[in-house]
Amino acid sequence: MYNFKLKVKKILFSAFLIGAIVGNMFTAVPAQSAPIKIMPVGDSCTEGMGDPYMGGYRTELYNLYKNAGLNFDFVGSNQQGPSSLPDRDNEGHSGWTIPQIASNIDNWLNTYNPDVVLLWIGGNDILQTGRMNTTGLSNLIDQIFRNKPNIKLFVANYYPWPDVVKPYNEAIPGIVQQKASEGKSVYFVKLSDVQFSPSVDLSSDGLHLNPGGYSKIAKIWFESTISVLREMSNGPVPTPTPSFNVKKGDVNGDGDVNSIDFAYLKRYLLGMDSSFPSPYGSIAADLNNDGRIDSIDYAHLKLILLGMYYEN
Repeated sequence: MYNFKLKVKKILFSAFLIGAIVGNMFTAVPAQSAPIKIMPVGDSCTEGMGDPYMGGYRTELYNLYKNAGLNFDFVGSNQQGPSSLPDRDNEGHSGWTIPQIASNIDNWLNTYNPDVVLLWIGGNDILQTGRMNTTGLSNLIDQIFRNKPNIKLFVANYYPWPDVVKPYNEAIPGIVQQKASEGKSVYFVKLSDVQFSPSVDLSSDGLHLNPGGYSKIAKIWFESTISVLREMSNGPVPTPTPSFNVKKGDVNGDGDVNSIDFAYLKRYLLGMDSSFPSPYGSIAADLNNDGRIDSIDYAHLKLILLGMYYEN
């Protein structure tokens, strides 16, 4: 009788062990979300002219996205950039105008099927014809959404150089706002807000940015896009860790948390601004550290200003 019980116990234990092994073999593994496919589109500024390594703003933007934990993939038919840039794909074409981009955009969209387009175009239209092509830009935006209705499109203006581009810079926000009011997922990227100095930020050709200038531009691209890209990801993306402590609520980076920061956050949430004055404004604005900037952060900042909550 004892031997029979012992054999039963051995059989049950063996069955349990086999079941555990088989169960572990077939344990469901959480699905890895597909990378967000991002297509940088534009002229020589997207291609990287002025940067000896031809990475332009894409080099620093790649690093910022990676440091933010974003799962993404640059796509496009061109490959330019330094060896330190693992993903060089883009659709930057030196000297190209809006009509030239429009003649190729459908093919690029169909070939690479991007989720996001970073559009920076129109400068050559002015330099080559003396006129800004706002109608062409408007039509190009419509063309992109006819092909990909669910795409996220970010449209940038230019750094404030040369002076001839400044009227075009001022016209772009209205075009983007009109398209957004039609229900299109299009966003304005205000590169003209860059802290720009011709003697510091321009390359030797006197027109394009040098690597330092492109790095400044990349930070604005990052600030203007990261919130939308986070929403596209499955769950919050970890907030990037800068090399210094960011004071929560200090969205303009002046070292204080006050009503000015409150006003900037309000404008951001209302869609009046697409970024913050500080390169790390989106980190400072995420007061509850949930990877999003929303009304909860707004309420949190209000409590701080009322003295009802103290942020260490």
